[in-house]
Amino acid sequence: MRDFLLSLNFDRWVLPAMLLWPIVAALLVRVLGRDVARDESGVEAPSGGPDARVLTLGALVVEAVLALALWGVYDAGVTGWQARVDLPWLTDLGATFSVGVDGLSLPMVVLTAVVAPLALLGSWNNVTVRTPAFGALALLLTSGLVGVFVTLDLLLFYLAWELMLIPTYLLVGVWGAAGTSRASLRYVLFTLVGSLLMLVAIIALWNVGGGTSLHLDTLREITLTPQTQLLMFLAFFTAFAVKSALVPFHTWLPDAQGAAPTFAAVTLGLKVGAYAILRFAIPLFPAAATNETVRGTILVLSVVAIVYGALLATTQRDFKRMISYSSISHLGFIMLGSFALTQQSVQGAVVSMVSSGISTSALFLLAGMLEDRTGSTDMSSYGGIAKVVPWFSVMLTLVMLSTVALPGTNGFVGEFLVLLGTYAELPVMAIIATSGVIFAAAYGLRALQLLLFGRLDGQDNRALADLSGREKFVMSVFAVAILYLGIVPQPVLQRAERASRDLVESVRFGPNAPAQLPPVSLNR
Repeated sequence: MRDFLLSLNFDRWVLPAMLLWPIVAALLVRVLGRDVARDESGVEAPSGGPDARVLTLGALVVEAVLALALWGVYDAGVTGWQARVDLPWLTDLGATFSVGVDGLSLPMVVLTAVVAPLALLGSWNNVTVRTPAFGALALLLTSGLVGVFVTLDLLLFYLAWELMLIPTYLLVGVWGAAGTSRASLRYVLFTLVGSLLMLVAIIALWNVGGGTSLHLDTLREITLTPQTQLLMFLAFFTAFAVKSALVPFHTWLPDAQGAAPTFAAVTLGLKVGAYAILRFAIPLFPAAATNETVRGTILVLSVVAIVYGALLATTQRDFKRMISYSSISHLGFIMLGSFALTQQSVQGAVVSMVSSGISTSALFLLAGMLEDRTGSTDMSSYGGIAKVVPWFSVMLTLVMLSTVALPGTNGFVGEFLVLLGTYAELPVMAIIATSGVIFAAAYGLRALQLLLFGRLDGQDNRALADLSGREKFVMSVFAVAILYLGIVPQPVLQRAERASRDLVESVRFGPNAPAQLPPVSLNR
């Protein structure tokens, strides 16, 4: 199959197709799609055209097929960009339409493309009003997410970044729960300020480089003074840390995910900002990223996020907010691995980004399924529903065990590599971070107790419907991914290995690298 695809020059057109197809499909869905309901009362909309949700799902499935084919074509033994395409764009600025993938970006592209249709299918009845507009925005959001992972030109990356932010804001603000204007406004204000700082840094970096190129590879070769690196790094890092919801920039995430429709809650959980830090902030400004004060501060914030997020998750009554805080804790592991800057820790961070995306997406889908049935995500209002909804209970238990990094599930591999790689350089940090695993078990088992194994009270809970065939299919895909990556993680590890090693080597030995990696004062 790989030879057949290559004979069709698949690697020359797949990435442009993955960027442009969702945009074209968004226009088709908006123009041709039929709404499900006339208004919030549930009155059926007039017939005329196919269901907009069906068109959106079909377009997202095409995107997922292209991503899976790209996974099969990718050669894990080759260093550097693959499926790369460079086309002239804004020649006066030196900007090009440049896209490509490596072992760092490929897993995130596949994760995004596969999770998107599953999220829509798993929340099929979550949005029934203005579905053509909803489907169009969901497709634009998918294009923006894929663009963030594959673009190599910084101006093109910035456009993809904004294409990701704007549809998310509209999805939360228009289709979210009642009274979501505050949550959506906080989201856009937080992310917009960070984005503008990044844009200023991009312009400054382009100017320092002579105004001839905005390509990542070219900009990495520019020699910058330590002070210039520090200022630009802080601008990039702020934008990405805000989007990642790293402590103390995390306050918008639980509100936004709690208010968002299920599809938007799932996409908000993807670790886009953490990826951008690994792809852009650290390689472009290695001396700043390894500055003793900067690196030490970020490492401390990472450990704080691990413990603080897990402790807050333990105190939550609302299921969605618990998932959000657990996601913040997982982000702490990713950031810790990224800035420990060992090959093992960076590789673990990449695997953790994928694993967290799988587990968090599955949890939000299960929370959405529960909310669609009862209108509530208050865990204390359910009790022993394991007797009533066995399929839901089995799936929730499996996903929760993966979230708390049980060996044999996908969550264990990444966190183990992060802790192992971090311990080699920063033993104190690694030991403190390990406590997050214990706290994760506390909030995970508490959630299972409240939802599934408590006392079954209330007639409504006794009549709760179990997963439908559609929902069983969606959750079965997640279950297979959780177990497969937990038992056979080698496919992801192989693809991430070379990219992780190249990143660490560029930081330690590249043009802007420090003379030596400074120690972190906490370990002195």
